[in-house]
Amino acid sequence: MPGVSAPLPARDFKNLDLELWIVNNLIFLIFSGVGEDTEHRSGVGILMNKEARRSLMEWSPILERIILAHFKTKIHNLTIIQCYAPTETTDKDTKEKLYQQLHEIITVVQKRDVIIVMGDMNAKIGPNNEGLEHVIGRHRVGNKNENELFSELCADCDLIIGGTVFPHKTCHKVSWVSPDNIMENQIDHIAISKRFRRSLLIVRNKRGAEIGSDHHLMIANFRFKILTARKKIEARRKKYYVQKLQMPSLREELKLELKNRSSVLSTQNEDTDIEESWNAIKNVYIETSEKILGFRENQQKEWISEETWKETERRMKTGKRKCK
Repeated sequence: MPGVSAPLPARDFKNLDLELWIVNNLIFLIFSGVGEDTEHRSGVGILMNKEARRSLMEWSPILERIILAHFKTKIHNLTIIQCYAPTETTDKDTKEKLYQQLHEIITVVQKRDVIIVMGDMNAKIGPNNEGLEHVIGRHRVGNKNENELFSELCADCDLIIGGTVFPHKTCHKVSWVSPDNIMENQIDHIAISKRFRRSLLIVRNKRGAEIGSDHHLMIANFRFKILTARKKIEARRKKYYVQKLQMPSLREELKLELKNRSSVLSTQNEDTDIEESWNAIKNVYIETSEKILGFRENQQKEWISEETWKETERRMKTGKRKCK
């Protein structure tokens, strides 16, 4: 599945009027969708500021309707799954296939991670939450549609639908408005792992954001402290034991070895490739240095001295501090 990651200028999103998006005039986008030669209808993406970009550990474009990203936080890692579910009129098999894929993705995420599933789920929760009180809160909007797969997914994966938890006015809950401004629905959702419910502070819409869509922008505040994801540290470079060159005998031995091996190189054909000649010279110095000098061992200073260990053992045995 094609995926894209690219920086975007913040001025393209200035109408959002959200400080989150505008950090040093740079926004970073990761995107999952179809190829360039295919009609673009179902792509999903995640916008990040520079701080979030540094905490991004990895991301994967699962399907044209699903993208997954892992972030580093102070205590637990954060897994965000952005999804665009099919509409209610889509055939049942297509909808079930997508939610089955979502279920498989969530089940393979590490249990200690904070999981957030968000996006246009095209699912009306409805006024009745009987039997699903652990998934759906009391503050819902509209009537339930036939797309119950989202509620079932949250129940199976221990997710709670954040938009139903907080008491807001109806105008602050709805996420979609019909072109004639008559019908309103709550079909865009943000769900979080139930065990991290207290980390979710608020979920509501942002009606003033001009995003060129019949959907309202949904916002959520979380109590997380993100960290910069550490890059893999390369193996420490070995250092030659150059202090041995202070010994006259070893110094002369090194000179003689280099002279003998260099004389062999001088007999090579003049038509030899320059890259090949350079590698031969480099190998002479490397192999000779390893043979004569060897490598210096990295000796780390003990953070507790031997005397301290002895004093600790003595105090554990006697239970008394030595008097001076």
